[in-house]
Amino acid sequence: MQPRKAVSVATVIGLACTVVTTVLTHPALADPVTANQAWRIAQQYTGVWTSPPTQLTGGGSVDAPLLGNGDIGVAVGGSINNQTLYVGKNDFFSASSHAIKPLGRVVLKAPGLSGASYKVVQDIAHAEVDGTYTLSGQTLTTSSWVDADAGLLVTSFALAGGSAQSIGVTLQNGSGGAPTVTTTGNDLDADVYADTGSGSDPHARMAARIIGQSQTVSGNTLNMTLQPGGTATLVTGIVSSIDNSSWQSAADALVQNLTQTDVNNHNASHRAWWQSYWSQSYVEIPDKSVEKSWYGSLYLLACVSRSGKYAPGLWGNWITGNMNWNGDYHTNYNYEAPFYAALSTNHIAQMDAYDQPVLDWQSAGQALATANGYSGVYYPVGLSPKGTSADTNLHNQKSNAANLASDMVMRFEYTGDTAYANKVYPWLKQVGLFWQNYLTWDAANNRYVISNDAPHEDQSYPQTNSGMSLGLVHLLLQGLIDMSTALGQDAATRTTWQNITSHLSALPTMTLNGQTILRETEVGSDFINDGNDIDAQAIYPGGLVGLDSDRTLLTTAQNTVGALTNSWHGGNAPATFYAAAARVGYNAATIMSNLDNEATSQSYPNMAVHHGGGGIENINVTTSGLDEMLLQSFQKDIKFFPDWPANTNAKFGDLLAYGNFAISSSISGNAVQYARVVSRSGGNLTFTNPWSGSVEVYHNGTDAGTMSGSKITVATSAGDTLDLAPAGTPLATIQSELTQPLQTSPGTTSSSFSSGFESADQAPTWTNTVDTAGGGLASVTGLCCGLTGPEAAVRTGETSHTGSGALMYSGSGQGGSAVHAYMEVYDLSGSPLAIGGGKTLSYWIYPQSNATTTWVAAGSGNSSCVAVDMVFTDGSTLRDSGAVNQNGVNVHPAQQCGHLTLDTWNHITVNLGTGNANKKIGRITVGYDNPNSTGGYRGYIDDLSIG
Repeated sequence: MQPRKAVSVATVIGLACTVVTTVLTHPALADPVTANQAWRIAQQYTGVWTSPPTQLTGGGSVDAPLLGNGDIGVAVGGSINNQTLYVGKNDFFSASSHAIKPLGRVVLKAPGLSGASYKVVQDIAHAEVDGTYTLSGQTLTTSSWVDADAGLLVTSFALAGGSAQSIGVTLQNGSGGAPTVTTTGNDLDADVYADTGSGSDPHARMAARIIGQSQTVSGNTLNMTLQPGGTATLVTGIVSSIDNSSWQSAADALVQNLTQTDVNNHNASHRAWWQSYWSQSYVEIPDKSVEKSWYGSLYLLACVSRSGKYAPGLWGNWITGNMNWNGDYHTNYNYEAPFYAALSTNHIAQMDAYDQPVLDWQSAGQALATANGYSGVYYPVGLSPKGTSADTNLHNQKSNAANLASDMVMRFEYTGDTAYANKVYPWLKQVGLFWQNYLTWDAANNRYVISNDAPHEDQSYPQTNSGMSLGLVHLLLQGLIDMSTALGQDAATRTTWQNITSHLSALPTMTLNGQTILRETEVGSDFINDGNDIDAQAIYPGGLVGLDSDRTLLTTAQNTVGALTNSWHGGNAPATFYAAAARVGYNAATIMSNLDNEATSQSYPNMAVHHGGGGIENINVTTSGLDEMLLQSFQKDIKFFPDWPANTNAKFGDLLAYGNFAISSSISGNAVQYARVVSRSGGNLTFTNPWSGSVEVYHNGTDAGTMSGSKITVATSAGDTLDLAPAGTPLATIQSELTQPLQTSPGTTSSSFSSGFESADQAPTWTNTVDTAGGGLASVTGLCCGLTGPEAAVRTGETSHTGSGALMYSGSGQGGSAVHAYMEVYDLSGSPLAIGGGKTLSYWIYPQSNATTTWVAAGSGNSSCVAVDMVFTDGSTLRDSGAVNQNGVNVHPAQQCGHLTLDTWNHITVNLGTGNANKKIGRITVGYDNPNSTGGYRGYIDDLSIG
């Protein structure tokens, strides 16, 4: 662990900081385009396993497919003949050891499929894990999910081909042993407990039954026989004694009367919850590995944390055995860090669980402070629920409570929520009281000093003016000043806090390799490059240095980031280091390169970044790291793309800024295109002008004229929407750009390509043109209506995945051993797109059957034998490279036959770097290939991207 997040308008237009005043009769609503963009992108990302996970019970982060609803977590391990669903729950803490314990296991056994192939997909958009297991022409498919709205674990089964299979479902306790079992009606009930089960150790019931097939019970196992073509659904209700004093009957009630229709309705509500969750914000960047990590991190955040439930410990709710460091709430950064991810990403509700264990410890914290001769509250490193502690060691640190305060303060600064402030303000005052009385006054130097406070655990004294603590104390006191002002309380004490913040010691510095850097302490620890980022935590979360800071201090902070070479991928640093680097404007290309490494080399297929500290702290690596590159506001001055790599396009929607402003913006060709600001609470919006000249301001859809200056302030009311762009930009242009996917400018060198086949996108180079050099035409004619050949052309207003445009493909096979048509779409030869190691091809395809077009024969699957293809500059093709898609299917069009679902949008992703890393893309094509086929094929392709 680290030793130590109808409108009436009146306008006044002028120079910088001139105020635009707006009066609304009805609050304006945020543009719903964010929801559409976010849902489009989130659906692109899955985790894929072709062999069972191996890191399951080591007490740390697991590499398994993961599910969760913010309370119950499930990790899926093992092959289908002995597959274990490890069940954890945030409230399952031992009352004696105060360590979190595993709740139970659900073991699925299909012994007749021993040796079957293994294909498991973690679908983050729908929070489901889907399995495909094939042996000798027989396939069993499964789909598992933890209900977003209830304590319900569901696994569905479908068997195709072969003969009947016997499937067993065994309920086990957390260690894999046999629990106490009973039956209630059709339920098999397993009662389990944390630790010894004595005293106030929590208990829980897993109540399981099978729907759709007859079942038998033998001991702690449900058995069923599944025939080919048959389906079944296992439902398991999970309720703890923390949830409900009648936990046994409550678990039974969840499942005992469920029908398959009920399960389907639960799934629809479950999916709706997740779609709503994804709709809150989005980012879209060329580096798809980093983009995937951002969405994957948000998936994990929603899996582990939910309002009204216990907060997650170090490893979330994926508790598979005895967890390292008790799986508790480690207060010297680990507990705080995952919740920081909820702030700028606009997922504030996921922070709701954070406060309670901190507030519950207040009386113990006051007693500990008193026992040590201090005022206020004093916190140890290892909290657990309900005012308990798994580790009361103080480790010579005074900063733990200030560290805990950081989430609360930043939540208020982001949201301005006075109801929330009322909840946490009394506790924060106790932390402030500690520091008011603990700080010593250095009259000779007119400053307050922090003494005997170790930045790393157990460092011997003296340790004076820890830079990390200076940042945390300043953040705390500034938060108290802002909250007390908003609440109209404690004016006299506010003066004391203001005096302290004005006179806190400066951050200590030192010289290293000829450069001035931040020192860990003024007296004591100096510079330790050990994979921690103590020197940088005054920047983030402390907020003491940013782009508006004194240039000398800013340079010192940048030098510090550069010196901390082991922090990029260290055991403890990444959760806060990337955000710190971005806040001080460190080289953006270097940050992005290291983020890519985190997303690829430092992550499991479940999208969990894994380092040696506490597991879910790493949810904040990519989220806040990337967000601070795209948008900064912590110095109460909003900056668009403040630290972004040159020649790199990007978009984001409804990221949250200090002051409760939801911001959307885009950059293309190194120029910010627009900014949309939704003011949720009102108040002054101050932003750094991203344009060299005047800014066109649209206030709730009405042109308010132009403003100019390096910094601009606009007065807003709650619900206002401001659209900002270079002077003269029509509102229609901004609104159009908001709806577009990330663009790649034609004719420019870029690391990515994308098209939604909309009017604003790069138009295809060719229409209905056979690629004679890249595959050609064999035994395919026009589909109908006098067409002389196959088609590949943009259609508008027909069938599209997003927007109104899509690429339509069609043709008619004429039989014979070779039946194919490879159609040219985009010419990239003027500026070939290098693949490198991390590029991903992504597109959506809608193959049609006779149900949606009469030009395809009834029962024909021809339309599924289509794929996006590429011709590389060396003349080779993607289809012949051996590449596979996210489902492990070869990307050759002929291999897609039967693997695409007709009359629905199928999402395809391909890791282009595997086998093609040294190649460049010259042309993008669409291929139909189906030997011996006859008859028509037709469909649509949309939202094509390479990045």
